Amino acid sequence: MKVQIGDYQKANDNENFMSGKSALCTDGLKSEDPVLDPCKPVIRAVMACDKGYAMQLATALRSIVEVNRSNWPIEFHVLSDGFLEATKEKVRNSLPEGSASIRWVPIDLSHFQEFWTRDDVSKMTFARLLIPKAFPNTVSKVLYMDTDILVLDDLKPLWETNLEGVILGAVLDNLDPHFKSGNPGYEEAPRVANYFNAGVMLINLDLWRKEQVSEKALAYMNKHRRTPFMDQDALNVVCDGRWKRLDQRWNFHDCWSRNIGSMNPYNRPAIAHFVSTMKPWNASLLSVNACLYDYFRSRTCFAKTQWEKLMDGLKRFWARLMRFLRQNVSRAMR
Repeated sequence: MKVQIGDYQKANDNENFMSGKSALCTDGLKSEDPVLDPCKPVIRAVMACDKGYAMQLATALRSIVEVNRSNWPIEFHVLSDGFLEATKEKVRNSLPEGSASIRWVPIDLSHFQEFWTRDDVSKMTFARLLIPKAFPNTVSKVLYMDTDILVLDDLKPLWETNLEGVILGAVLDNLDPHFKSGNPGYEEAPRVANYFNAGVMLINLDLWRKEQVSEKALAYMNKHRRTPFMDQDALNVVCDGRWKRLDQRWNFHDCWSRNIGSMNPYNRPAIAHFVSTMKPWNASLLSVNACLYDYFRSRTCFAKTQWEKLMDGLKRFWARLMRFLRQNVSRAMR
């Protein structure tokens, strides 16, 4: 049975929410930057970020422009919350002149407070549902990407992918086999034909609007308050059988065990997505991709200070020491 937006208990609030009257702090079409030209042949990328992820946003944007010079200027639209003007300027100054334009679209996160998220996930994850309201109807396609990524190859082939009449293009999630096997711990996960990761989506906005994807996703989350992966679960249910499977290189999320920098260049992913809690900027986690991440970070206005480098060095030393002790204690107890 299809989930209808009328099923949402707070119908009036939801109508305002999806109309953009309250969730978007602008009308969805205004920004500090020039008016959109929907006919301009550029890559139109969307990201969502709160002030706590400003460094990660700047690092992701820097990686994108560095490896996509032939696509300059890239058009970035950032659904944002809590950004000071000084922070926005710092992000802008992290990019080479002429490489991109950044349009900031503030949103009000209070509309998402009733929805559950895991402790390591920001409420900004729900901002994906506002993407259609951030653009005029003349814009028919956007590329959404999470901020915990590095782009390592030309995005033009992805941007020019023919979606063949479906709502979006995405990569199969690594959890898909677990959901299908019915393994313990995944009982609340939705049962769909194939489960995609929503961290990178090439979106057919015309069809998304026509099929009322955002409204139906909100209704699903309201009915399934403990769905484990929140809006990603909801999008999978609403788009079940209506999405195109993209090559794994466009959303590679085996980044906790694979050293991307040591991979053969021909096999290297185009987009590295640092899913879960294993983030490469957290020195205590000893990520195998910390150096690769810091290469791009160091080229932004959020590069580590000498003090931060020293502190990260101490965190890595302590983490290695603890790992060594745990391993030896474990061997001794066998």
